[in-house]
Amino acid sequence: MTELERLQAAKIPGPDTGIEVKHTFCSICEPLFHCGVDAYVKDGTLIKVEGTPGHPMNRGSLCPKGHANRQYIYRADRIQTPLRRTGPRGSGEFEEISWEEAYREIAQRLNEIKASYGPESVLFYSGYAKWYRSFLQRLAHSFGSPNFGSESSTCHMATVEAWRDMVGTFSAYDVSNAATYLAWAVNPYHSKATQLTQLYEAKERGLKIVVIDPRITPTTAKLADLHLRIRPGTDGALALGMGKLIIDNGWVDQEYVEKHVYGFEQYAEYVKQFDLKRVCDITGLEARDIEQATEWYATNKPSCISQSGAPIVHHRNGYQNFRAIMSLSAITGNYDVRGGNFPIGETYSHQWANFNTKEHEFTHCTKPKNAPPRVGDVRYPLWGALIDEGQMIDLTRQLREETPYPMKAIMAFGLNHRMFPEPHKILEGVDQLELVVSTELFMTEMCRHSDFVLPACTSFEREEFKVYPGGFATYIKPVIAPLYSSKPDSTIIKELADALELDDPLLRSGYENCVRWMLSDCVLELDDCIREDMPVKVPDAKPFEPGVYTAAGYNTPTGKFEIWSTRIEKYLPKLDPLPTYTPPWDDADPEQFPLVLSVGARLPFALHSRMHDVPWTRSLRPDPMVDMNDGDAEELGIREGDWVILESAVGQVRVRANPTGRIMPRCAQLYHGYKEADANELVSSLHVDPYSGYPGYNCIRCRIRKEAETL
Repeated sequence: MTELERLQAAKIPGPDTGIEVKHTFCSICEPLFHCGVDAYVKDGTLIKVEGTPGHPMNRGSLCPKGHANRQYIYRADRIQTPLRRTGPRGSGEFEEISWEEAYREIAQRLNEIKASYGPESVLFYSGYAKWYRSFLQRLAHSFGSPNFGSESSTCHMATVEAWRDMVGTFSAYDVSNAATYLAWAVNPYHSKATQLTQLYEAKERGLKIVVIDPRITPTTAKLADLHLRIRPGTDGALALGMGKLIIDNGWVDQEYVEKHVYGFEQYAEYVKQFDLKRVCDITGLEARDIEQATEWYATNKPSCISQSGAPIVHHRNGYQNFRAIMSLSAITGNYDVRGGNFPIGETYSHQWANFNTKEHEFTHCTKPKNAPPRVGDVRYPLWGALIDEGQMIDLTRQLREETPYPMKAIMAFGLNHRMFPEPHKILEGVDQLELVVSTELFMTEMCRHSDFVLPACTSFEREEFKVYPGGFATYIKPVIAPLYSSKPDSTIIKELADALELDDPLLRSGYENCVRWMLSDCVLELDDCIREDMPVKVPDAKPFEPGVYTAAGYNTPTGKFEIWSTRIEKYLPKLDPLPTYTPPWDDADPEQFPLVLSVGARLPFALHSRMHDVPWTRSLRPDPMVDMNDGDAEELGIREGDWVILESAVGQVRVRANPTGRIMPRCAQLYHGYKEADANELVSSLHVDPYSGYPGYNCIRCRIRKEAETL
């Protein structure tokens, strides 16, 4: 082997090897964790990826998903050309067509449906990724439809809804300056690896970490000073019991409560019933551990509480549990302070970066006036009042019942039906529609049920403006050309707007011009980002100033932190304005279904169903496995690797057993997204939170039996 061949085999960049290193980012995870990537490219092909040193998000590290980007991009099932259905829906029978044919036929049929049934009969839907959502929502509005929805109907936005309900804006937590951290349902080793350095640094300086989680995880084992191994779904009872202890011990921040909290008197009266014995009976915790956690949080200040995007709110009682937890920050004065929970606004694409853009105006300035209610607005009016999109959990009902009006078409970008409970109902519903269009990377089941399929490309193949916490912005350029005839989602949206002949010159002017418009009030100019390969510090960015938001009055009807929600009083008068506790269980018979199942847990090498067809990541858990308590497994005669049947009241799946002491007795967890064993088929579409509409993914009654056994 020659020296040049050795250098090329080792993927050493340089003019002699023809290998170039270009900067991009991984968009497999949610927007907050889009890590910087060094892409090694030779002859237009990606041959290697590494984390980008010095990137403000990941500082050179990558998780297993990021390391698998090359296999992800070059998956064999990438959609290569626009497709038109030729066989029955679900058959996967398509013919290749040109982009011009696809746009012409889709636009013609959308305009015909609009003329016959009204623009509201067309739903515009976004799954992952989230970067183009403001553009797709504007496309819906310019078309005349109020109906834009996304997978956020089951992920993250319920926490936004709750924070807006309580204080008027989404809020974060300042763990770097905290003395005590309540890590409620947090396991960054599996879902937020970029946070680990921050946590280790904070722990070195003396941060007390209390982890509340039913499982034993790397976080509980390596970072926790105290692990509260709580029964699933009983978090609200714990929070209310902690509130009682805080009041009883005189740890309330009286000045903050008197000036800035609405409903404290009613709250104080309500929590009297959550004495330690009752809380221990509900949660399964030891009294001394509850007392220790409460004392640290209330007296070892400043203190903050995590608000993971889904674990708490993925219960039938999740919205109220979340409000009960965050009310602790109100009664102790740990809100809007350094080291506590603090108010933030969204800068761009669901991210905060300490500066403002005109994204909200861009998205909503063409919003149709006097439009009919969006999907979900009637059933979930609190969501409708606080969230700028429809609640898609109500989609299957509206497709079935056609009230308040029938839906006739879906223009979908990345619609993953497996994000919803009883996901087969989504496919049954869309099969009734006159037109279904899917824009996707890969040939998914939803694509097979579509009339047209349009090929999108990955973040390595497109341009994108992005912001990061801490006041950073970047404009990523393609590091490889779009594969086959795929296009960026933003280009597809612009060209659809052209084909529909929409009266929206800004949207039709293209992605870069729209981003420039959204930055037109900023000191930052887009060219500042385009010139650089790395994120740049934004001159407009202003660091958090404690107390400023509080002094101005909160953006709530009372101008205060609302423990008693005046919006719930208004929009949901039959429900509780206080963060009351109700049990999390579904309606199944506990004797028939004695175990409690969670289908919302994360694996460190997967995200929903995105990585199950990537060889590297699939090899780490090739078969779907139910993690169950080893004592329960022994009692049932089940051993490691046995095939078992996991059943709920609405469905069953065949999976392998993984007995472990990390799972509580009488509990189990199953990662969702496997095609051959879709965990969400075990969750009833009626098992939802009445405040937010969120499915109760983390608390379903179930049973497990060996495959050969019969009932």
